[in-house]
Amino acid sequence: MAEYSTVLNLELNPVRSKLCNLCGLYLNQFPVLDKSKNPNVFWVGLSAVQFDEDQITRQPLASDTRSGALIEAIENLLIDKISFYKTNLVKCLPLKEGKIRYPLEHEMEKCFPNLEIELNFFQPDIVFLLGKQVATFVLKKKGITNITLSDEFKYSSILINNITFIPIHHPSYIQVYKQSKKDLYIESIQKMCMNILNINHISYSIIDHLYSL
Repeated sequence: MAEYSTVLNLELNPVRSKLCNLCGLYLNQFPVLDKSKNPNVFWVGLSAVQFDEDQITRQPLASDTRSGALIEAIENLLIDKISFYKTNLVKCLPLKEGKIRYPLEHEMEKCFPNLEIELNFFQPDIVFLLGKQVATFVLKKKGITNITLSDEFKYSSILINNITFIPIHHPSYIQVYKQSKKDLYIESIQKMCMNILNINHISYSIIDHLYSL
């Protein structure tokens, strides 16, 4: 398999990417890509966070962020059975007067083809769309509207071209507003992964951990 960074042509030299030239956000910060290969599961966030100049580890939804820490907690019990990949709908950093802002509609439009390239390149089994803004935008592109998120984390899945798309609450929302239900959120997503990927065996240590959360 070819190196992914050369396929997407963003991480190494975004200035030379025709897709990046549609949007000037790369001037704020170059996009970063996950290094995972052959992933079963995608996590799709909204946009990049700001990295320090001396920060060595740079990847979307990194574990040292609030969202990334919760994603890591979900992955930890499945990592020996499932390969994960983290990305954002908008690969670069939206700023306003030096402060991070939400990406604009036209910025999501311009960067969406990059996500399509990632999906076509990796062909994951599951794509978790993090938060209603991401889910609404991506699924509207697929002809799906009226997105709802279950308060009990009983999420709906949508099969499109052999990929299962699942809108879920954004991890940062859970960390801030639903801390008391974080274990239910984690367990719900882990079970969806196992069911969709037909993982029938799970060790007793994992089961014990789930019920001790």
